Amino acid sequence: MRYTVFLIIPLLLANIIPVFGDDYIPPTSQEQQLYKKLLSEFERLDVEKKDVSEILETFENPLVISFPCDSTDLNNLVVIVIKTKLTRFDEIQTHEGVITGGTYTWKCTVTTTEGKITIDCDNELKINSDYLTQDVQKDPRIKKIENQILLLHEFLHGQLMIDAIKSSEKWRDDTCNKPPGEKIDYSYSDKTHKIINPLQQEFVTQLVEQAGGKMIVKEITVGETNDGSFTKKVGSLNDFPQFIKNGISVSLRGTNLINTKFSSQDSDIILYGNLINKTESGIAWLYIFGMQPDESANKQLVETKIRIPDWIKKNAGWWVDGTISSTDFLKGIEYLIQKEIISVPHTERQQSIDKIPNWVKQNAALWSEGKIDDKTFAAGIQYLISIGIISV
Repeated sequence: MRYTVFLIIPLLLANIIPVFGDDYIPPTSQEQQLYKKLLSEFERLDVEKKDVSEILETFENPLVISFPCDSTDLNNLVVIVIKTKLTRFDEIQTHEGVITGGTYTWKCTVTTTEGKITIDCDNELKINSDYLTQDVQKDPRIKKIENQILLLHEFLHGQLMIDAIKSSEKWRDDTCNKPPGEKIDYSYSDKTHKIINPLQQEFVTQLVEQAGGKMIVKEITVGETNDGSFTKKVGSLNDFPQFIKNGISVSLRGTNLINTKFSSQDSDIILYGNLINKTESGIAWLYIFGMQPDESANKQLVETKIRIPDWIKKNAGWWVDGTISSTDFLKGIEYLIQKEIISVPHTERQQSIDKIPNWVKQNAALWSEGKIDDKTFAAGIQYLISIGIISV
């Protein structure tokens, strides 16, 4: 038997907002505890990733970088002092209308005295503890992976800027020739994620595979959309036979995507949605895992006796051969459950999918022919309840 669960993971985005002179607001105790936990897990990861040790060090000690300018430059010396602290998350913080999981902000004051430029940065990391701890999706493997992506993402916004300060001749030349009062270039922190996206994609692929899953990456180009709206096949369930026994879980994390939902047409995985910025492509990451048995559901399965009258097999056969419609068959099942003529374990609705997966009908055919047992068929009914196709 094969189950397929589709989950949409809300975007974890970052903002780089050069802000000057705001008062420091300390993090909540929940934010502090969560950050320590995530950082400890991050430092123990056994995967290849971009070195962010310098930005981590700025949480403990100031990082001081200085370099002389050329004799022909407007200024003669640049000194940068970088410190980072965890600060309270702004509850109304959004990025392009989407709630963020965290931000890394470069907050620097710049002074110029007798040819010496001093850039004093009191940078801030904010993490949205309410968002990161809410039960937005039940698979702990994906939850842990998503939180680690967030942390790396924010650290990269700091580390990439440090890398530029230390090694970019263009940034150094530009800064050495800044007149007093002119803004420093912070674009190397990669607000547009051109560098960060491939780095975190490589990172998350390793984490997913380490956790026993597979990852698919699909680009949704502007040309594939109709005024930003798209429908695209992003994969096939048949590509993952190793997960079929216990069922397949498909989860999405997207960049520049909004209003996303899945459907399963036969074995194809179809993604619907919109581009946030209609002039730029979107990226869909699909996490593919074998489903883990839910202990509470297993307990209910043991405690609740499954009872399906034998005559319903004839109805299932009629549905399979087209004598009755899907709507009539499912309405009949729904009515019989409500009248307690059919008994199946209690099942909570988890998400919405608008099409009956093909495997459900295949199981109905096998059950009507006596080739699978009542328990297996009932599991299919439970699945239809969980995705909202059957209401009880």
